[in-house]
Parts: sequence; structure tokens; C-alpha cells
Amino acid sequence: MRRYFFLTCLMIVLTSVSLAWAQTAAKGACPDEKTLTQNARTALVEAQKLMTEKKPAQAEKVLTGFLQKYPDENHAFVAYTLAACYLDLNKFKAALAQYEKTIDFCPAYAPAWQNLGKICFDLKKYTRAGTALEKAWELTGRTKHMLRFHAAVAFISAKKQRKALPILKDLCSGKVGPPDEKWVKLLVQTAVEAKQPKTALRTVERLLARSNPEAYLFRLASVLYLEAANYRKAAQNLEAYGLVTTLSRQERKLLADLYVNLGIPSRAAPNYAALVAANPCARLWERTAACWFEACDYDHALEAAQKGLAAYPKSPRLWRIKGWVHYENKDYSLASNAFGKASGLDHKDINSLFLHGLCACRAGDRNSAKKALEKVAGYDRYKARALGLIHEMEEENI
Repeated sequence: MRRYFFLTCLMIVLTSVSLAWAQTAAKGACPDEKTLTQNARTALVEAQKLMTEKKPAQAEKVLTGFLQKYPDENHAFVAYTLAACYLDLNKFKAALAQYEKTIDFCPAYAPAWQNLGKICFDLKKYTRAGTALEKAWELTGRTKHMLRFHAAVAFISAKKQRKALPILKDLCSGKVGPPDEKWVKLLVQTAVEAKQPKTALRTVERLLARSNPEAYLFRLASVLYLEAANYRKAAQNLEAYGLVTTLSRQERKLLADLYVNLGIPSRAAPNYAALVAANPCARLWERTAACWFEACDYDHALEAAQKGLAAYPKSPRLWRIKGWVHYENKDYSLASNAFGKASGLDHKDINSLFLHGLCACRAGDRNSAKKALEKVAGYDRYKARALGLIHEMEEENI
């Protein structure tokens, strides 16, 4: 899970540089238009005109020519505009160098930090990208929270989840307003990867405590409780999620498995039944029938076993379950037949062979009972019981 779904949202707009825009953005702050020399002004106006005409290569020549002729008159606006030329020409490393120069000239120029972050991300310099984007967030008055979210994405891409967690936790704290869904999802995913589910769980629980919580929060809570090995709450939240939306096949199976793990087969069985109805297979029929049986719902267990056997007649487990249902209902003849089928399909299943003999004995089919029990008597675990039943049948015949 190293390529994250949320990377697609990291599309920071690289501002096309116009001199007028740059001057407006910089009023009363660095970089200052007044510090431009006349030569620099002339070069910038010409370069901007060429960029507007979509001639970045010519604009680059104008600015690099200016710098060669007047190296002492370089300026933040010149470096920033030259970086835009390089971007249009797909010279990313050259653009990165010019954004770094812009920041050297003017450490408080937020647009340069923002574009530096984007370039660093594209060049896979993720840690530097995260630092730059956080700096842009600070310089823009700490109000453009998507910048900070993108900084967290960059740190995660650098495999520095522990550096991203405090950012995401703060974004989702409510201090900046209701958190965006993708912020919360990223917080949960990052906390799980950092083995700190409680860090995100407190946030998710707080959001769930609000009136009319959004459905996705229940799903996230189930993930976090599962990570914390609290299977009961994981199942409860996943069940709540299923009440407001349709569970995926994977989610439905997880819910069923959780209930099995919790020892609540009556809750697991309907979920397995829903899965097998949509996509039948032998294993799901077996789980469905087994859960109904463990829940003491013998009618549903028998129905599931019979439906499963109609499609998968060579499933020893389904024959065993059918045998146990008949045994519990005291239908010993039917039970003997089912256990006999199970032992015939799985020759290592000595227990079913013993039950075949036991049920045949109780059904009065002594010949079948004796044959099965004599085979079972060859196994130490069953020897005493098998011989005891054979002895009982012989005494009855006297």
C-alpha cells in the first residue's frame, strides 16, 4: 500500500508568472518592485510578453542573456520568472534551482515556496517538498489548509509517517473547522501504518459523537478497532456502516469473520449467506451451514448444507454438518448415511466413521454399524468406545 489514492489530489497549480501579478502579490512585502533595476524591468516585461505568446524558450534567452550581461542585478522576480520558463520547457531541475534562488533572495515569498514544493514532489524529493509546502502554509497566514495537507502527503511519500501524523491530527482536530473527508481517511491510514491507531481513533470517535455522523466514519472506526484488536467494536462499527450503505464483498466477509472470531455465529451466518447467494462456492456454503449449526438454528443449517451439496456433492464438511443436524434431531438413519458419506470422501476422517457406526447402531442397522465400528476399533482413540458398542449389540442379540 505504498502508492496512495490521495496522491492524485496533489495538483498544486504552478502560477504562470506575469510581472503585474507578481508586483500585486508582493505589495508591502518581499520581493519589492522598487528594488528592480531598469535593466531588470525591461528584461522581465519582454520575457513576460514572450511567455504570454507561448514562447518560453525565447523568454529564457532574454532572462539568461540579462543575467550574463548584468549578473549583479539579479532579483527574486527574475529568478521566479526564469523558473516558470524552465517549467514550460520541462527543465525541472533548472526550475528547482531558480526557485531556490528566489527563496535565497526573499525567504518570505510564499508563491516560490509553494512551487518549490510541487517541483520537489515531482522530482521525488519528498522531504524537501513537505518542508516547502508547510512553509508556504505558514507564509500565507496558516489559512490555506490544503497546502498543509499536501505537505503531509509529501512526508508520507518520503516514508516519514510520524512526521505527517501531527499535521493530519491538527488538521482533523476541528480547530480549522470540520475536517475534509480525505484528511480523516489519510490520518487513519497513516496512523495504522505507523502502528499508532489510538492517535486516529480519538479523532474518529469525536467525529462519530456529533449528530448525524457521516457513514465513512463508521468504516474508519472499524479499521482502527480492528488494528487495536478490539474485534467487538470493529464488528459493531462495520455493522453500523452496513446499515447506511451497501457493504462490499470484502467488507461483508470481514464482518462475518469478525463475528466468528467473537463467537457469535448467529450474526456471522446471515453475512455468509449473503455472500454465498451472490457468489456461491463450496467454502462459503460450508461456513454458512456451520455457523447456522453453531447458532443451533438446525433448519437453516440443514437448508444450507443441502443447497451446498446440490452444487458440491463431494464436500466432506457439508456431509458432516448434515450428519450433525440429523443427529441433533435424532434422525439417526439419516445421520448415519451423512456421516458415512463424509468418511467415504475423507478417509482420514475417523470421527465421521465412528459417528456413522454409532448412528447406524442407534438406528438399528447393526450390519452397517458393526462394519464401521470394527474399522474404527483399529484406532487407539476410538478402540474402547467402538468395542463397547459392538459388545452391546452382541448382547442384545443373545
